[in-house]
Amino acid sequence: MTPEHTLIQLTDLHLVAEPGELRHGVDTADALARALASVEESGVRPAALLFTGDLADAGEPGAYERLREIVEPVARRLGAPALFAMGNHDDRAALRRHLLGVRLRGEPGDTAPLDHVTWVGGLRIVVLDSTVPGHVHGELSPAQLAWLEAELAEPAPSGTVLALHHPPLPTSSRLSAGIQLRNRSTFGAILTGTDVRVVLAGHTHVVSAGAVAGIPVWIGGATSYISDALVPAGGERTLNAPSVSRIDLFADAVVTGAVPVGAEHGTALSAGQVTQRIAEFGVA
Repeated sequence: MTPEHTLIQLTDLHLVAEPGELRHGVDTADALARALASVEESGVRPAALLFTGDLADAGEPGAYERLREIVEPVARRLGAPALFAMGNHDDRAALRRHLLGVRLRGEPGDTAPLDHVTWVGGLRIVVLDSTVPGHVHGELSPAQLAWLEAELAEPAPSGTVLALHHPPLPTSSRLSAGIQLRNRSTFGAILTGTDVRVVLAGHTHVVSAGAVAGIPVWIGGATSYISDALVPAGGERTLNAPSVSRIDLFADAVVTGAVPVGAEHGTALSAGQVTQRIAEFGVA
């Protein structure tokens, strides 16, 4: 019943540079801090914190510095690496310098896509940069796809988790449909037959799930604000209902779930009461 690895996904933070500044009426830095506090208070000790893009609202250096100040202490206390993916609202140069601490020296690689691999025990986490500088849609270049194919050629002992900002899925949102991942069919072909267990994405601000090449795809809910998937007549509307995602990887299954931040608590059972209830079920 115990997962081999637990990951926490946070996406679409939309942080701004100035304290107290709002985005769609939301203090996004405060929303992120509350989301991370909910993770700490849960007692869950994730293998990694995965941030799947739109970290900053306008790619401002100050927004990345605020993000670093909020995330680093929490990651340190949890003993989990914080892994960051680019989103279409982000700026590669500013993210490298002010969040990752990598100063630019003018080399061509400094503005290259931020693709990287992190190992947590036998689990491989591949983060892809699906952004196209100057545009809102997503696309993976032939060079990125070749790199991914070469990386996945060797299976990982516990499999692979893939994270990127633009989901490789269609959407019912009129706004998101025009800015989706454009070469998702090619992407899916590369994933076929690999050890990828789940693909994590953001971008749409709607908690949703699907599959590409038979592999589960989870689109996490934003920590800032979500988009209402039930607006009639092709309209758009935001909801102040932040959430984080929990991804549990078992030996034979992957389970994903959205956890609302700041929701009112109902009935609570202690660990001992849960054990007693399980015994009443007659479960060994």
